[in-house]
Amino acid sequence: MFHSFPSLLRPSLVILFLCAFAFGIQAQVTIDQSFTPEEYVNEVLLGDGVSASNISLIGDPIQLAKMTDESGSFSVQTGLVLSCGDPNRLSDCEADASPTGLGTAFNDADLLNVANSVPGLINQTFNVSSVEDGCVLEFDFEAGGDSISFNYAFGSDEYLTYVNTGFNDIFAFFLSGPGITGPFASPAGFPDGAINIAEVPESDPVLPITISSVNNVTNPQYYIDNPGQEGICLNGYTTTFTASAAVECGETYHIKLAIADGSDSFLESVVVLEAGSFSSNAVNLEADAVPFAAGGLEDLVPYEESVGLPDVFSYPNGESFPFGAWSVNNDITVEVDGVPSIIDAVIIEGCNDAKFTVIRPEETADVLDTLYLGLQGSAQLGLDYAENFDQVIMAPGQTESDITLGVVDDGFNEGVEYAQITYEYINGCGELITTTSRVVILDPVPIEATPAVRACQNADGTQVLGYANITGYGPFQYVWDGNVWNNADMDPSEWTITFDSLFSMTNAEGELVASHIVPLEITDQCGKSVVHEQQVLYPVIFEAEICSGDGQSFPAFNAGIPVSDVRANGQSILNTFAGGIPVTVDAQSVGDHWLLQDIRANDQSWQGILALEDTCGYITEALFRVRDCVVPNIFTPGVGSAGVNDDFRLRGLGGFAGSQLIIYNRYGSVVFSRETANDIEFELVWNGDYPNGNPAPSGHYQWVLLRSDGFKDAGELTLVR
Repeated sequence: MFHSFPSLLRPSLVILFLCAFAFGIQAQVTIDQSFTPEEYVNEVLLGDGVSASNISLIGDPIQLAKMTDESGSFSVQTGLVLSCGDPNRLSDCEADASPTGLGTAFNDADLLNVANSVPGLINQTFNVSSVEDGCVLEFDFEAGGDSISFNYAFGSDEYLTYVNTGFNDIFAFFLSGPGITGPFASPAGFPDGAINIAEVPESDPVLPITISSVNNVTNPQYYIDNPGQEGICLNGYTTTFTASAAVECGETYHIKLAIADGSDSFLESVVVLEAGSFSSNAVNLEADAVPFAAGGLEDLVPYEESVGLPDVFSYPNGESFPFGAWSVNNDITVEVDGVPSIIDAVIIEGCNDAKFTVIRPEETADVLDTLYLGLQGSAQLGLDYAENFDQVIMAPGQTESDITLGVVDDGFNEGVEYAQITYEYINGCGELITTTSRVVILDPVPIEATPAVRACQNADGTQVLGYANITGYGPFQYVWDGNVWNNADMDPSEWTITFDSLFSMTNAEGELVASHIVPLEITDQCGKSVVHEQQVLYPVIFEAEICSGDGQSFPAFNAGIPVSDVRANGQSILNTFAGGIPVTVDAQSVGDHWLLQDIRANDQSWQGILALEDTCGYITEALFRVRDCVVPNIFTPGVGSAGVNDDFRLRGLGGFAGSQLIIYNRYGSVVFSRETANDIEFELVWNGDYPNGNPAPSGHYQWVLLRSDGFKDAGELTLVR
């Protein structure tokens, strides 16, 4: 979907903004009656290349309004309403439908003649006896080109009940001025009469527009039936029409915009003139927000329904931009770099871009020409947007050229930047016209995934993992738990942003694994992808050894996670020194649980099973040994009983991966060297052989320990064979 927000009174440059999301809409119509007739014309109706003067109103001021259709259902989204009654009823279908206007005090022979021209043109015989409750807005204007045009739509509560009856409400646009001769009355200073430029397109004979000339039978291609009054409180309305006429550049013309009830003062009819559309064919400036599909996600969504677009984009450098308020009303003044500005488009790096259509006058179209755009602002040419953006080459015969700003996600934190583009040209009246567009460039908002609160793993070692919320530029594409899917074809209210799956937390032997990383890949509608890794940690004990009388860090993966209990051969050993306990565990109390610190052994050797119970009641077990770690000064390989004093051992190296034992002979030559491969390796052993497997001779040797934490030790050793 897209919305058009024409920039008023800025000729010369047409701008098309390609966005990866459309702006939000709601099923409602808003009515603003705070303008004067002069403001309705100059601030709402007029577009580029036209200036107005001598503005007047016949009728009750309540019959005028600025209307905004936020439902997107009516033919004109924003425009100036001329009504036979009170336009507030367009937004409130239960409001009083009594007429509000001049009633029978109004009289306009031209409108009555237009109304009564319709029956004969459509082979009907009804007659309109009077025109009442009239609303007439008229003004003089000058055009900067050789034509003028504007868009409009007609709607009525008389549809379809009073089609082809005398209750035939009527409107007309009477134009008079140089070169125009017509049958309708014109003001002093315009002696050649006026013509009606409100006509059914391509009708033959030419038809004025009423409920009888456009309906479900006559010219049905231009009619939209609305008996349920959905979106707007009218029983029916037309598609968008365009009124246009040739004019002489720089000359003064007069237009009379008029609507009235036919034959009575009841039931509302309106004509809505599109905001900013009353313009000349001088080069103009307008902005359209158009969906731009990226990353294969083609169904784009309104801003207000997107999951992750904040109301205010705020950045660490203190800059911010009110994106929510601006998307609702592009005409608000926004402060950018300390300067209050009207912003024509907002670009989010890596998500959307702006395409400009530059138009040059027909008079210069026969030559090859390079048009230059003036550039200002905090965004820099060649860094923040394309380096060749400021030059537009026009070939002979070419009057339009499309150029793209070329904004990408540069990965830098820049906050809010803007680019101001200026284009100068000579209009059809020979006047120098300058048009300016200001575009804001924002850093993107990252995709974020919030893990759901995890419950305990099940008795079989499985656990549910998932996400409580996903934010970003939805709709999203996911890769999760081996599945790939996206929700682009779903209604936004049904988007998947919370989900879970059951995962096994044990290995093939059914033992609890200490750590799991479960990746979730998310791609947003801008085509940007992130991988969110959910890491799940468990306290899992592993086999270990410790020297008698010594202590070390508790032998468990993720020992910093609170646990419920540690047991040695079934007996709890947390902070207890009861008799018969071979080891104790220093632990800090954390509520009802414990945070493990050190494990300590008494002076006797011991071997048993340590059981670690986590806060979910899941138990892991491992063999634990308390060993005599006295360093011998003599060993006897192959002497006496096999396995007794056969090896030289240095113990107590658990937790010191990379510790090295070196054996030297009496001449200072290295005969043995080895280091621990990991923290679990408790001891280093020399069996008395050379590296080639031959036995070393009896004699005196020296051992050196280089522990990985920097501790050093050495001693004498006698080998006896």
